[in-house]
Order: sequence, then structure tokens, then C-alpha cells
Amino acid sequence: MNNAIDKAALHAMAAIQYSRKHIPLQSPTLAADFVSGLLIYLLEVISVIAFAALVFSGRLASQLPLALGFILAADALLIGVTALFSSFPGSVSGAQDVPGVVLGVVVASSVATLPRASLAQQFATAAMMIVITTLMTGATFLGLGLFKLGGLARFLPYPVMGGFLAGTGWLLAMGGLGIMVGAPFGPGWFHAPALAHWLPGAIFGAVIFLTVTRIRNLFTLPVLLVSGTLLFYVVALAAHIPIQRLLATGWLVGSIPTASLSRLPLSAGVLSQVNWPVVFHQLPSLAPVAIIGVIALLLNASGLELVIKKDTDLNRELVVAGASNLAAGLVGGLVGYPAISSSALNYKMTGGKRLVGALAAALLGLTVLFGSALITYIPKFILGAVLVYLGLELLVEWVYQAWFKFPKIDFLIIVSVMTMIIVSGFLNGIIFGLALALMLFVVSYSRVSIVRFALSGRDYHSRVTRGFQQQQFLETAGAQLAILKLQGFLFFGTANSLFDRVREEVQRSPVAIRFVLLDFTQVSGLDSTGLLSFARMLQWTQERRVTLALTGMRAQAQAQFARGGFHEQPGSLRIFSDLDHGVEWCEATIIAESPAADLANRDLITQLQAIARGRSGGATLVSYLRRQEYAPGAYLLRHGEEPDKLYFVESGRLSAQLDGPGQAPVRLEVMIGGHIVGELGFFLSIPRTVAVIVEEPSVIYSLSTEALAGIEQRDPKTAILFYHIATYLLAERVVRLTRAVEALER
Repeated sequence: MNNAIDKAALHAMAAIQYSRKHIPLQSPTLAADFVSGLLIYLLEVISVIAFAALVFSGRLASQLPLALGFILAADALLIGVTALFSSFPGSVSGAQDVPGVVLGVVVASSVATLPRASLAQQFATAAMMIVITTLMTGATFLGLGLFKLGGLARFLPYPVMGGFLAGTGWLLAMGGLGIMVGAPFGPGWFHAPALAHWLPGAIFGAVIFLTVTRIRNLFTLPVLLVSGTLLFYVVALAAHIPIQRLLATGWLVGSIPTASLSRLPLSAGVLSQVNWPVVFHQLPSLAPVAIIGVIALLLNASGLELVIKKDTDLNRELVVAGASNLAAGLVGGLVGYPAISSSALNYKMTGGKRLVGALAAALLGLTVLFGSALITYIPKFILGAVLVYLGLELLVEWVYQAWFKFPKIDFLIIVSVMTMIIVSGFLNGIIFGLALALMLFVVSYSRVSIVRFALSGRDYHSRVTRGFQQQQFLETAGAQLAILKLQGFLFFGTANSLFDRVREEVQRSPVAIRFVLLDFTQVSGLDSTGLLSFARMLQWTQERRVTLALTGMRAQAQAQFARGGFHEQPGSLRIFSDLDHGVEWCEATIIAESPAADLANRDLITQLQAIARGRSGGATLVSYLRRQEYAPGAYLLRHGEEPDKLYFVESGRLSAQLDGPGQAPVRLEVMIGGHIVGELGFFLSIPRTVAVIVEEPSVIYSLSTEALAGIEQRDPKTAILFYHIATYLLAERVVRLTRAVEALER
């Protein structure tokens, strides 16, 4: 997000590292500090003047020297505050290209609405827009940093940001040409006098881009700029064009008036000339600067962390950037924030010193006070070429390279946003990009299946472990239950696709579906427009006598369903707190309406004989067991107890749960008639891992370790039957768990 001059310096890091390896220094010297500060100062002067020329162009081009006084002074203040207070001592700030482009576009459109205003009024209005933009951006930085909300900026879609930067690149390049011509784009650009102004600069900008891209040397860009300046004067000398004529015909920047600092934007004389209605009308168009500025600052700070291999305090960086922009804004400076490559340059050459940034700031201040003559002779040809180069950098990165790096739909967003910015302005471009990104997100998200798992009641069972014969019955009758575990966000698109999936599950099932269970545990939210699809779904299931069960809904979703008229209706709609209770109810209903309902009332001997598949000896085995009746609330097992007994449940209902200190119990399993309890600890000789509590009046038989040892000695046939039954029940549980896992992995 930093401008391309910063990128050029960043490319030079490899050359710096090479030189430091082969020309080792005992320690960073004052000379190295001075060279670093001087190099950063030279690049910053060119950048600031170029960006200022974008704002003060066209009708205001003659006012550029007057504005440079306070803009350079404010930039010195910006760099100085950052150097003193940044969390990274070597951090170097600088004016940025995006604010310059936005301001240039807005100021140009504002001046166009003031054709009868005096030049002083137009100048004052433009200067006030600079002040407001910088102060607004500084306040945004400061507020986000103080409240630690910098992460909010990352919600801007990346393709929209890319389109913004691509549009910035186009306007930078066109602005650079406009600076050289001295007039907005039009047919006059292609007449010989205008061509003589901008065509050489456009070519030189392309040369800078190609050279800097290929020659990654620290001094590539400065040498090119100096060479271009010398070439300009050689041509002027060969053509016998005097300096005064170059100044008069707009080839040079011009000198900073000695009284320029007395005409600060917030001085009484300038404030009295501001056209405030025009300024207030343009405020929405200036807002994108703050948004993009936050994103750019955070990206630069993250990139700098990679260079210095240390973490920076992002919130502190926002606060420092906010304070520095507020200070610069009061003087009339452009928006700025730490530049990754200038900061990296400082780090590589000096180890990262505050002195380097302070030196660059001091040189800028001295330029305003004593170096205006040097600025006078800077050719606009150089400024325009620099802006063309910056524009090409952004266009190549966000248009040409984006074609290969991004999905085509993201590339379409980038180009669309860029086109809208060029045609209609930055604010409309960003609004259009956000709307387009939102629309494409909705379409793409609608294609993501809202159903995470589709299961059958044959494969997925509740935590209620029923008797052998009832469990065998559910192996086939469980197909009457269809379970859809949902995920993501439910809105009109995904809710409609869910309705289609429910119809598909019911219609394609070879067994008549009687229950459709929708689990909302992993649903993050529900849009009210999605309730229409649920209303149609409920009507459709009612017509086919299918009960719709909703489980795991959050309180907010339940309230939305209630407001939409969704209340429990026997035989039509049921709502449960979680998936397990919902599946349990469906299983109980299936069993209750079938011959399997009577199986739960059989005695233990009959149940064991069914498990043994015709083997005799069930009555003998039961004779070795101890029968006992338990009341609700009694503990059959406690966590950590010694496993001295194993239990057979003849009738009733028990719950296995995890009990933790200070935590609500977690239900793991519910056991009813025909089930063994405590077998893991009993066979493995380990303490009880869970607690088992009686929920309903129950009849339970127990077998102690001593009794089993006696059976093994006196009645081996019965002992074999016991192990056969225990093994079968354990194997059946493993099979049910395996089927559930397989169903989840489909």
C-alpha cells in the first residue's frame, strides 16, 4: 500500500545487505545516519512536491509554490513526530500517494464549481480540504488506536481495495501528465505544444518504471531523477531557452514565496476566503482517504515486522500516526503514515535510529526556510514522470499481475471498481465495489451447502442405549428418521436450498420418512427472510405427515422463529434443546408406535436369551446375580470408585454423566433395559470414569468380581455364556459408533 518510490527503496534492500556483508562496519556511524537521512529526504521532497502538484493543478497550478511552504513544513512535522514516538525507533513516515490523488480529483471538481471565484478563494478552499482530510484521517487513526479497533479495517474486501489502488494508479499517471501540460485532459493534449510537455515525461516515467523494476539498487531512482534533471537542462541549453522563459512557460515549479508560511490554511486571512458550502459538500468524497489510510498503515506495519523480525504495537502505531497527522493537519500537510521501505532502509543501514527520521524532518524544515531556490529549478517534467512511474507501478500490480494472481471474479471486481472510480469518483467507486463484492459473496455463499451432514436414524442414534431387541428394531426402522446437521448462516438463499434438500431426502428415500430433524448447533445466525422458506417447508412436511424437529437453536434464533409463528404442534413441529434429545424423542416415538414397544417390559432372562441367540443358560446366569430396586436420584456408580461390580439393567432408566467441580453435568449416555453398566472398569480393573445416576425406578442385577470368579470355577458353561453376552454388547456398541463415524464422513 505504500507508494512506488517506497517500493523502489525496498527493492534496494538486497543491494544494501550485499554491501554490508562485503564491507563490514564495526558499528553504525554518524556518517551512515546522515547518508540515510539525506537519501530519505531527497525521495520525500520529490514525492511531496509531486503529490502537492496533483492538488494544485489546472487553475491552481500557479498557487503550487505558495502551498509548498506549509505542505513541506507539515511533512517535516509529520516525520518528526513519528521518529520520536513510534514503537519502532527507525520508523519513517511520509506523504502518501492515495490522499494526493483523492484530493486532486476532489479539488479539481470543486474549483470547477467556482468559476467566478477569485484565485485566493479557490486556493483557500483547496487548502481547507487538505486540512480537513488530514485532520479527519488523523482522528480516525487516533480513535481506532485508543480503542484498539484497528482490526476493523481488515473487513474491506481485498478486490475492492485492489480496484481502489488500480483507480489510483490511473489517476496518478493522468495527473502526472496533467501537471506537465498544465491543463486537464482534453483534445488540446494532442497538439504539438502540449505533446512537447507531456510526451517526454511519459516516456521518462516508463523508463523509470522499467529500470527500477530490473535494477534493484539503492541509488537507481535517485540517479535516474538527477540524470533526468540534467538532461532537461542540457536540452534547454541546447535550445537556447533561458531560465526565465522556462519559469514563465510553466516548465519549472517556481520559488516558494518568502511569506508563504504566513498564509497557513488556518490563518485568519485564508479562513475568510474559504467557500464553506463547497467544502462541506465534498466531505463524503474525502472519507475514503481515512478508510484506505488505516488499511495501508496496518499493512505497512505488518510488513515492517517481517523486515525487523520484531512485533510492533499496531495500536500504538495508530495513535502515533493519528497524533502526527493531527499536528500536520493543523499546518496544512498531506496525509502520511510510516512507509515500510523508508523505515526498512533506516533499519538496514543504521540498525533503526530515531536520528535518521529526525534528520530528514530537519532537512525538510531547512528547505522551507532557506532552500526555496533549489525547489524553484525542479522541472515539472520530473514531477510528472515520477507520478507516471507511480501510476504504472499500481496499474501493473493491480491490473496486469492481478489477471494471473486472482480468480477471474475478483479481477472483474478490481477492473469494475477502477472503471467506476475513473468515471464517477472515488466514493462512488468504493460504494459500487462493496455492493458488487456483497452481491458476489451472497451468490457464492448460496452455493455452499448449508447441510454439513445428512444422516439416517439407522446410522446415527441418540445416547440412549436401549435393549438388544429394541436396538435391533431401530437398525431397520431408524430409516424413518432423516437428520440434517446444518452449518453457516441461514438467509433466503441458503434456506431455500435447505428446503430443496429436505424434499430430496424425503422423496428419494426407499423407506417412508416420518421425521426430519434439523440441527442448528453450528448455525451462526438466521436472516428473517429465510423464515419464508421454513414456512413453506413446514407446510410441505405437514401435507406429507412428516414431523419437523428443530434442535440446538440459540435463543436469538428461537425468538425469531417464535415471532414468525413457529410454535410446537403435535405431529407437525417439535423443538428440542439439542440434537441428542431430538433424536431420542424420534426413536422413542418410532418404538412406541411399533411392536418393539412391548420388548422393554420383558424380564432380564428373556432379554439375555435374545442376546445369546438361542443359547440356553440365561436363567442360570441370572441366578448368580443379585437383584436390587433403585429409586430415582440414586447413584449406581460414582466417578473414581473401584470397579468391583458389573450391572445388568432389567428395567428403568439410568444416565451416565461427567461431573466436574463447578460445572454442569454432561450427559454421555442413557441406558435402559437389556444393557450392561460399568463393564469397562470391571474388565480393565480401572476406577470408574463416569457417574451413573438412576432417572426412573429401576430393577438392576449386579455381578461382583468374586461371584464371577466362582462361576468360572464351578460353572464354566455359564461363564462362557456371560462372556459371550458381554462381548456381543460391547461389539454392538463399537459397530454403532463405527456406522455413525462412517455416516459423518460421507
